Amino acid sequence: MSNRPVSYVRQQATDDPVERVLRARHSTRRHHATAHALARHLEPESWLDVGTGHGRLPAAAKDVLPYTAYDGTDTGDAVEEARDAGHIEEAHQGLLPDLADRLADRYDAVSMVHHLECVPDPEAELAAARTVLRPGGHLVIEAADPESRSARILGPWWPAHARAPRERLLPIGRLRRTLDELGFTLVDVERRAPHLPLDLTGAAVLAADRWLPRAAGPRRACGWATAPLIVLAYALDQLLAPLLTRTGFGNTYRVIARRDSDV
Repeated sequence: MSNRPVSYVRQQATDDPVERVLRARHSTRRHHATAHALARHLEPESWLDVGTGHGRLPAAAKDVLPYTAYDGTDTGDAVEEARDAGHIEEAHQGLLPDLADRLADRYDAVSMVHHLECVPDPEAELAAARTVLRPGGHLVIEAADPESRSARILGPWWPAHARAPRERLLPIGRLRRTLDELGFTLVDVERRAPHLPLDLTGAAVLAADRWLPRAAGPRRACGWATAPLIVLAYALDQLLAPLLTRTGFGNTYRVIARRDSDV
């Protein structure tokens, strides 16, 4: 497993062409869906969004849960900007395992939306989430599903495989076992609704990025020639999404787990 610092990993992801495509996961509609999924189980007084970036999830979740207090963590300066913008109340800069002891038992809800793929030790993040949750609090995880048919068929061209080492992509069975060992009870698992309809688009962008010339001038000129392919891939992703999510091609799962009381 890579021991590169998360700040480096996030910078690499930001510079990656696939990451630019996957920014669609930050849409307000998707974040509303995450908040609604949690709201079916509880209305938290306090919610910590881990890997919050600019606080887009808390900003959208306020439309669904307006009486919740939102805080955020991240390794970069964006978390401070999220606080200054009013998206979160408290900004905690750093890795959650390093922050957990001083945030222990503070939150009713913790969210990790496409966060576990970006950290060197996903299991340590999950253990830290348990520390900061109160007994009975809920953990919301959305993550790329390495067992999806899209992952198997596209292989190295699957966007999540291009963004993160495969050992960071947790199969849902492994995640279940880890949560059980940490003292969580699963209350909801969803493998269709969180799907990001961008697999073909990401594969097309990866292929174009690999095959385009490295020199800036020719690369720019050839880049325009690949635009129709990427537009077609995007259109197919959107058109086929309802069918794909019904046939095992959903590329993202959502898990909600409740922290059990200490024995």
